[in-house]
Amino acid sequence: MMIALALLLVLATGAFASLAVVENFSGGPDYGVEIFGNQITTLTAPGLFLSGVALTLIFCLGLAMLAAGLKWLRRVHGVAASAPANRATGEREELRPQ
Repeated sequence: MMIALALLLVLATGAFASLAVVENFSGGPDYGVEIFGNQITTLTAPGLFLSGVALTLIFCLGLAMLAAGLKWLRRVHGVAASAPANRATGEREELRPQ
């Protein structure tokens, strides 16, 4: 669940930022943010900068959640990230009976 939410945050912020950049090439002191033909808001240059900072923080939160979720998944399933696995049985080398 946490991994899915993290992927959703990362993909949504990436899509929003790319759509906002691609569809807004108007110059001037105020920038009208449009997505799919609908104007969401009008931002000044500092407001545009701060909204980019906020999007970056949300993106980083999604990446941190993704990393924590993958670490938790490995810990719950008891598989070390660097443990060599036996391809035939899926057991690790040190756990196999001699």
